[in-house]
Amino acid sequence: LQQYFKTQHKVVAAQELREREEVEKELGVVKAWIQETRELLLNPTPDIDSLLQELEIVHGEVINYQQNVDKLAEQQQSKYLDLYTILPSEISMQLAEVSLALGAIEDQVDQTSQETLSSENCSGFLTLFLYKLKTISNKFKEKSPDVDHAKEEVKSLFEDLDSCSRTLAELDTAVQEFGRRNPLLAKQLSDAINKLSEMHHHTTRLADCRNNWLKKVCAVCYLDEYNEMLDFIVRWSEKAKSLVRANIIWNSSVHLQEQIRMYESRELHSDLEFMAEKVDLLSEVLQVESMSQEVCELSRHTDELQQSIKIRLQSLQDGHKSMEALEFEVKALHVALEQVQATLTSPELARQSLKEQLTQRQRLLADMESFKQQVQAVQLCQSALQVPEEVMPNLAICRTALRLQQEASQLQHVAIQQCNILQVLQYRPTDPHQ
Repeated sequence: LQQYFKTQHKVVAAQELREREEVEKELGVVKAWIQETRELLLNPTPDIDSLLQELEIVHGEVINYQQNVDKLAEQQQSKYLDLYTILPSEISMQLAEVSLALGAIEDQVDQTSQETLSSENCSGFLTLFLYKLKTISNKFKEKSPDVDHAKEEVKSLFEDLDSCSRTLAELDTAVQEFGRRNPLLAKQLSDAINKLSEMHHHTTRLADCRNNWLKKVCAVCYLDEYNEMLDFIVRWSEKAKSLVRANIIWNSSVHLQEQIRMYESRELHSDLEFMAEKVDLLSEVLQVESMSQEVCELSRHTDELQQSIKIRLQSLQDGHKSMEALEFEVKALHVALEQVQATLTSPELARQSLKEQLTQRQRLLADMESFKQQVQAVQLCQSALQVPEEVMPNLAICRTALRLQQEASQLQHVAIQQCNILQVLQYRPTDPHQ
């Protein structure tokens, strides 16, 4: 048991040493930064703008280090509190020293910043003015969600530019007055004023360009044209979806032709290209990400619909062509049957002599041999009919074709019977006693 406790004690002690080394290492990094910062503050840069930037960076870093040291102190306090003991004096001393040094650095940074801003208030104001001009310039480069918003924004920014112009004139007068008292600093301030004047001129040009473009947009109505085309394509898509979902009516070639006319639509590719061109023009001022995405989605969706319609249209065209051929052959067979039936049942034929009737019926019977070819043509067209198999039994044209084939066979059979009867009657003796 003693050996176990000794081993555990060594492990705990080794862990404690490692953790203390980590703490000292973290504090060492902070101490090194404190030393570098002190040297920087003792030898500041002569340029006021650069000095203010450096002080701002140092201020941010000192706040960050203070937060890290405070967090480290809390962790150490909590750790030793859990061990029911107090924070070791060497760690406590180091944490206190570093915290005090960081506080002194922060005070020195604040004091130096205040002194610099107080002594060179004009330079600081110029920096703020430069920032304001940059902000206005950046806003002119930003995109607006719509034309109305862009108009309001341009109007507001023009007002800001006018205010900046007046302030710039006042600054120029103040710098000239300041230069009489401080000729050495006046050069730097004059350079800053010149830089601001150039930037103000550049921003004014941006404003003019944006304003002119907005006028052009309003005149040409790019957005209205885009929305008009969008509305057309959306309505086309809705109609196309309903067409694709609808069942094809295979009743006749006339019905198929009507559906073909419905499926034949204008080419949308050029319309989508037109919309993309409008989006590109509008992108100079407006936020068009959603519009670009909208055009892409429409293009993809319409491509899918057009592909579905193309497949359906091909089926309709194939069905119409084969249906038209079948209807033509069925009609031809029907006309031929009607002609033969009309001849066989005509009163003129009944009034002729038996010999003439026989001759006429034999001639018709010979003509009926063409029925076979017509029936074969009907059967061939029926087998080539490009419609779904499940709808073929219900098609009126198919039922008509079957009925006509049966009628042709029956009519041929009747004609043969009539010829046979007439042949018997022709050669039967006329004397009733025989």
